Amino acid sequence: MPKKEFAHLIKPLIVQRTPGGLYPDPQVWMESKDLEGFNALFSFGFIKEPRVFHPVEGMVVHPYDELLVFAGFQDRNILRLDAEVSILLGEEREEHVFSKPSVVVVPKGTPHGPVTARRVNRPIVHYSIGLAPEYRAATLPAGSKSRGSKYEHLIKPLITRLSQERTMTGAGNAPTYAQIMDADGVLHPAKFGVGPGNGDDIVWLFGDNVEGMDVNFTWGLYSQCGKWHRGGEAHTHPEAEILVFVGLDPNDINYLGAELELGMGKDYERHVFNKPTVAICPQGFPHLPLITRWVDKPYGFFVICLSGEHDSPWVEA
Repeated sequence: MPKKEFAHLIKPLIVQRTPGGLYPDPQVWMESKDLEGFNALFSFGFIKEPRVFHPVEGMVVHPYDELLVFAGFQDRNILRLDAEVSILLGEEREEHVFSKPSVVVVPKGTPHGPVTARRVNRPIVHYSIGLAPEYRAATLPAGSKSRGSKYEHLIKPLITRLSQERTMTGAGNAPTYAQIMDADGVLHPAKFGVGPGNGDDIVWLFGDNVEGMDVNFTWGLYSQCGKWHRGGEAHTHPEAEILVFVGLDPNDINYLGAELELGMGKDYERHVFNKPTVAICPQGFPHLPLITRWVDKPYGFFVICLSGEHDSPWVEA
């Protein structure tokens, strides 16, 4: 069988030791060199017990913006964390504690860490997004914690918060986010007819939710078969995007529990995968349809798009 033109854009997730002593055990860790030049890096893993990480000792300072995401998934409840986490922020080592799904926004040059999972009743998801092609950090030695509120605005709830009308697809008669969102800030695209294979529960944050950073990202729980979108076969984005498919078994990070089919390019070249996978969509690159072919266990999915907004016009036939 001849090699497909866009096979290089569909990659298995790489589980490896992380740089700089960030985590005590292997995580999914991928940088620009692993992502066909996508100008960001990301990690993914589970927090299963009380532990210290990012970094294990002292503090780190990155010359780029970073997001640290702490997400729920147990009992298919995206709003429940079942853990208590603390992080030190700033030169003051100001400690902040949270027990709900959250994203910690770390502007470039901000000392931060370590993160401490103080209580973990059940495993939670943790992933990070660094807005740079490769990991870089200066380190600071450990010191005394302080109390204060200077940095508390950098701890954001992991919910969808709308400051303007947005649509799920950016074209046609697509519903707005507000039309498929409940009062708690969770989107339900599958329930409201966006597509049967789309997410059961999704949260989506934009640049104006994360201190103006040039990124929008999601966290979602998926369990249904079928096509993800109605209205067209493929869409594009003005900025580069990656689509990350992950399993929800804390004891097997290499398990997805589903099989999906994704069209890539203007001719909808089909790619099928059933392992944790990242699909890379360069700026202006047509992709879709996305179809969930089977599901043994619910799985997770997140988007990282390098823009504070998210536009996805359909490609006209």
